[in-house]
Amino acid sequence: MHIVTFFEKNPALFLGLSLLLGTAAAFHFHWLLLILFAALCVLRQSKNWALAALLCFFGAYFSSPIRYPKITLPQEKIAGKGVFHIDQIKVQSSPFHRSLLYKGTLKRFESGDGTIYKDLPCNIYLPLFGKRPPGNADYIIAGHLIQKDEYAFVLKPEKKKSWDPVSSSSFNMAEWRYKAKRAVSDHLKKEISDPQARTFLTALAIGEIDERILSLEFGKVGVQHILAISGFHFALAALFLNFLFRLAFPWKISLVLLIASLTLYYVFLGNAPSIQRAYIAICLVSCGQLFGMRTSGLNAIGVGLIIELLTNPIVVTQLSFQLTFLCTLAVLLFYPLMHRALAWVMPERSYAQVMSMNAIDKHGYLLSVLIRRALALNFAVHFLSFPVLLHLFHKFSILSLAYNLFFPFCVSIAMMLLFAALFLTPLFPFFSHIVHALNTHLTSSMLTLTSNPPAFLDFAVRSKQISFPCVLLFLSISFLFGVIMYEREELEKNVV
Repeated sequence: MHIVTFFEKNPALFLGLSLLLGTAAAFHFHWLLLILFAALCVLRQSKNWALAALLCFFGAYFSSPIRYPKITLPQEKIAGKGVFHIDQIKVQSSPFHRSLLYKGTLKRFESGDGTIYKDLPCNIYLPLFGKRPPGNADYIIAGHLIQKDEYAFVLKPEKKKSWDPVSSSSFNMAEWRYKAKRAVSDHLKKEISDPQARTFLTALAIGEIDERILSLEFGKVGVQHILAISGFHFALAALFLNFLFRLAFPWKISLVLLIASLTLYYVFLGNAPSIQRAYIAICLVSCGQLFGMRTSGLNAIGVGLIIELLTNPIVVTQLSFQLTFLCTLAVLLFYPLMHRALAWVMPERSYAQVMSMNAIDKHGYLLSVLIRRALALNFAVHFLSFPVLLHLFHKFSILSLAYNLFFPFCVSIAMMLLFAALFLTPLFPFFSHIVHALNTHLTSSMLTLTSNPPAFLDFAVRSKQISFPCVLLFLSISFLFGVIMYEREELEKNVV
C-alpha cells in the first residue's frame, strides 16, 4: 500500500504530523483534528508507531496549554510590574509612524490587585530615536498590560520610569543581532543610492522590512513572501557559500564550514518559523552528506516540525509557521506530479535528441525546460495554498500566478550579487562597489514591475464562504492524493 510505504520511509514526518495535530487541537480544538489523527494512525498500520503517535498527540495536547495557558485579561488594560525577557529588537513600521519593537516574553507580571500572570508573549514599542535599553538583559518594567489577541500582549511602560535590569538574567543574543543588522543596513545605505532598491536589498540581507509601501506593492502582486527569509533564501546562501568553500577545501571540510556558516547566518537572522525550518532542513541534508546518510526532504520537514513545536508550541497559531510548512510540503509532494502533467504539453527530450538540434532549437528547448519547471513549482504551491489564502484573507490575487513564475528567479540573481558584493567588501572594495552598482540597476528595474503591474491581470478572486473544516478536509484529501501519486512516481523510477 502506497501510504504505508510512504510513512515507513518518512517516519519523522509521521511523528511531526501527529505532534502538529495534537498541538493544534490544544490551542484550537476541532473534532476533525481527532478524526485526522485516528486516520493517520490507521494508515501507518503499526502498533509501535501508533503508540509513538499517541504519545506525540496527547503529550502535545495536554502539555501545550500548561506551557501557554489561555489568558483573558479582566479589562482592556491593567497596571502592574513585570519581568520582561527580550528575544528580538527591530524597527517596526505602522500606518502612522515607525518605532522600535522589543519582542519577547513577559516572564512574570503582577497587577495592582495582586494577580500574577506568567510567560505571556509580549511586545513593547519604544520611540525610534533617543536612548534605548540594551537588549542583553531581562528587565523589571512598570507599565500597563494590553491584550491584543489570545496569545498576543503589549506592555506600555510608564513614562519617565527606568527599566531595572535583572542581574541574574542569562546572556541574550538580541542586542548583538540588532547591532549586527544595523551595521549591515548602514553599510548598504552607503553603497546603494536608490532608496527603493536599498530597502529591498536590505530586507534580503537582514530578513526584516520596515517600509510599508514596498510591502504593500509586493503584497498586491502576491510575492510578499519574497521579503521574508525562507528556504528559498537559505538555499541561495548555501549555494553561494558551498561554491566558495569548494574552491579552496575538500568536500568534507567544505560541508563542515558550510554548516558552521549557516549556523552563524541563522543566529544573525533570528529564529522565525520560516528561518528555523530552512536552517534545520539544510543542516540535516548537509549532515547526511557528511556522514554518508540519505536524508529526504520530507523527513527534514518532519524534523523541523518536531523541533519547532517542542521548542515553542504556540508557534502553531502563527501565520508564518502555517504557510512556510504548507508551501514546503506542497513543493515536495506535488512538484513531481505537476512537472509530469506539464510534460504532456511541453515534452521532455533525451540527451541524444537535444544534441541533434540546431543552436536555436537548443536554446528554445532550454527555455521551455525553465518555463515547465517554473510552472510546475507555481502550480504545486498554489494548489494547496489557494483555499488557505481564501480562508485567511478572503481574496487571492491573479497577479500572484504570473509574478511567481519569474520574480523568484530575478530575486535569486539580486541575492547572489548581494552576497558577492558583501563578500568582496573587506577584500576588494573597488570590485564590491561595481557589483553593488550593477545590482542596484538590476534591482531598480525589477522593482518597477511590482510598482506598475499590468492592469489586465490586476484583479482578485474573493470569497467569504470557505470555513475552517472545509479547508482542513481539502488539505487532508489533497495530502492523501499527493502521497499516493508521489509513491507511484517513486515506484516507476525504481522500475525504470
